[in-house]
Amino acid sequence: MDLLHSGRFDGFCLVSSDSDFTRLAARIREQGVDVFGFGEQKTPESFRQACRRFIYTENLLRSPANIPDTAPAAKPLQSSSAALPVLKKVIGQMDSEDGWVLLGTFGKQLSNLFSDFDPRTYGFGKLSDLVRSTAEFEIEAPKGGAMRIRIRPAAGKKGKNKAA
Repeated sequence: MDLLHSGRFDGFCLVSSDSDFTRLAARIREQGVDVFGFGEQKTPESFRQACRRFIYTENLLRSPANIPDTAPAAKPLQSSSAALPVLKKVIGQMDSEDGWVLLGTFGKQLSNLFSDFDPRTYGFGKLSDLVRSTAEFEIEAPKGGAMRIRIRPAAGKKGKNKAA
């Protein structure tokens, strides 16, 4: 707390998987200072959510920079289908007349709502690759433009005839 009140730091990193650090993270954030948490996947949600951003140490160890090209592909911590409820929840909360949202804006909102979200948890280095893998989203990537996504319309809704 002495370091916090010195005013010399813009952020703090807490490396722990222990819920005892939840209140410390919350207290630092109350002062308007960012807290970045690092811990194992077993870290309690209360601590993960108290941090502005939380990164699983398992994802750091499995980073492509740390894995030789000859190594077998590492098994993801979770399947990509496990990310689907979170992805759909976030895109459902975003305002858009036609359902399309910019991938960058979507990623930012995802991080704001779920501080521990990381595509590496699901076996992907990029959010766009994770979104593609689910096959639940339409993707628009105009040449030279920003990528946009939206939830793929249900098959039965697209071509329904209107009864009089």
